[in-house]
Amino acid sequence: MATNREDCRDALVVLLSAALVGTGLPAKTVTGSKVPLLEGMTPMVQVLSAGTERIRQPFQQGRATFHLEVLVFVRQAMTGWTNAQAEDALDRIESLIAGVTETNTGTANWSMINYTDQTTVYEIDVGGIAYYMERIPLEVILTRS
Repeated sequence: MATNREDCRDALVVLLSAALVGTGLPAKTVTGSKVPLLEGMTPMVQVLSAGTERIRQPFQQGRATFHLEVLVFVRQAMTGWTNAQAEDALDRIESLIAGVTETNTGTANWSMINYTDQTTVYEIDVGGIAYYMERIPLEVILTRS
């Protein structure tokens, strides 16, 4: 049976939750899917499926690469919270995500995890509330599919 992208996405959610959520850590929520509302859940990290490459080679077992999109949402300024604090949180979360990918290169679920491109920060409005959203494109390479 072919490897399921969900298994890798779920494993990454567990790793990111441990690195990002808790006392003294910058995120409030890490999820493996989109959520209907952001309010009260940010800073939030979402790990989403973004596609799959499956390569078959003659006389060898196939190899899969799963593409994941990590989205980081941080609310911009509000009472008791400044835009500077929001940007600091965004930067710290990205750095911790990079650390997770660097220290978990090879796991039971994959043989390599990498950023595939630069991250991109957007300013978005959700229900009249301003957020920073950072898109982090990742690839998860398996030794076999």
